[in-house]
This record gives sequence, structure tokens and C-alpha cells, in this order.
Amino acid sequence: MRASELKIIRFNHTYIDIVFDIQRRAYSPLFKKYNDVKTNPYCESIETVLSKYSRPDTDGYLFLYNNEFVGCVRIVKKDSICKVAALAILPEYQNKGIAQTALLLIEKNYPNIKTWTLDTIKQESGNCHLYEKLGYKKTGIEKPIKDGLTIIDYIKA
Repeated sequence: MRASELKIIRFNHTYIDIVFDIQRRAYSPLFKKYNDVKTNPYCESIETVLSKYSRPDTDGYLFLYNNEFVGCVRIVKKDSICKVAALAILPEYQNKGIAQTALLLIEKNYPNIKTWTLDTIKQESGNCHLYEKLGYKKTGIEKPIKDGLTIIDYIKA
């Protein structure tokens, strides 16, 4: 995918319905697979999603591809570190390079940030491959959620 095919749009709370819909649709397959009610963004209420995106240390981005909103992400800033949180791509648009392109474009918006972090499901090899391809390295920190579901931390410095 060429970067010119994708637009990332920093948004405010007026787009929260779109973000909530994308998040629910994107995380639904993982919810069905792992039945994780504790940590899966699929289980968050619209009020919780709005609250997370409204925090002063948080920027929200929507991904526009072929004039359709196909994904979103929260970027949480703390000092000289940014955390990628709740990256969501609609299932029908996954594996098209959208997440990779979007993250590269977003990183350029923060030229003074030298350290990026995120976490993902260890058992989801496609997610791990994506982040490792973008230069993220496993930190060795793992958080077991339940049998067969572990969250692992990544860092890019």
C-alpha cells in the first residue's frame, strides 16, 4: 500500500460513534476467539471509549482509505514516550498494509518522540509480525490474562 492511498485524521469527540463502531467490529473476532471480557476493547462501552479518547494525554486518529473509515488508534503521550493503544482495523481491510502505513505516518507526527510502546496478544502471530516488521522489539514482559491468552509488551526506541 502506498502512503498516498491512506489518510490519517486526528479527530475529536464528535467522531466517537465511528470510532466505537470500528473498535467493536475490529475486536469482535478476537472476543469470539478468546472470550476475554477483562481486556478486549470489544467489551468497552461507548462512554469508556469516549473517556479514553478524551484524556489530555491522548490523541485519536481515524484511518480513511478509499473514502471509508477503516480503522482507528489511540496514541497516549507521557513525557518522551508514546504508547500505541487499541489499534483497530475493520476485518475486511486487515492484511492490506493499512495498519503498517498508518503507524508509520503517525510516528512522523511526533518527531521528538524517540520511544514507542504497545502491547498485543502473544498468540496472534500476525499482530506480532506487523509490529516486529515496524521495528518493535519484545520487552520480555508478559501478562497472562487467561489460559491461552497472554499480552506481551513491545518497545521501539
